[in-house]
Amino acid sequence: MASPRFQGMREHLSRARLFLEMTRAAPEAVTAHRLSLAAIYSCRAVVELMLEAAEKQEIRDPGEPTLYWNRKDLENHVSPKLPYYALIERIRIHDFHRFGISPPNPKQQEVFIGGPVKLVAQRGASVLSVGSGGLVTLVSGGSQIKEQRPLLNQDGQFFDEESSSYVALNQVIEKFIVTAEEVVSEIEASAA
Repeated sequence: MASPRFQGMREHLSRARLFLEMTRAAPEAVTAHRLSLAAIYSCRAVVELMLEAAEKQEIRDPGEPTLYWNRKDLENHVSPKLPYYALIERIRIHDFHRFGISPPNPKQQEVFIGGPVKLVAQRGASVLSVGSGGLVTLVSGGSQIKEQRPLLNQDGQFFDEESSSYVALNQVIEKFIVTAEEVVSEIEASAA
């Protein structure tokens, strides 16, 4: 019998697709934004359930069928395969734990940097600014900038460090879902 975690992965993929469809049909931008964030939560839930299955030793290493994946090794295996892996994690952490991500206001330009980000000046300067390629840092002397999963949001689009570009939530969700289907199938095939 399949682990409930595998059923949960499929369920969250279905929810992410449903929220994405609802986003496209939403009559107003605020509603669409909120539905997109709900889809992001389900995208991250797929990953969390994979990692939990690894912790419970429910997934075998395809290269060594007598061995089980551990959480870290599975994460190292799937994270490069899943588009926007790190961005989805950061969006979910910032929205759930650090602050609620508000819908963009179409009447004004907005840039938001979520931290924590700590600027430490020691015999020099620490400077953090926003450029077209994301966060720009400058330090001199013994100064430093300490970041913990920063999130950059400009007019409702999020900066993806891997592609060095701003992306819309729907783009993140669409690409993730397609690839996650393949990764979940691969993981299911190596289930204990």
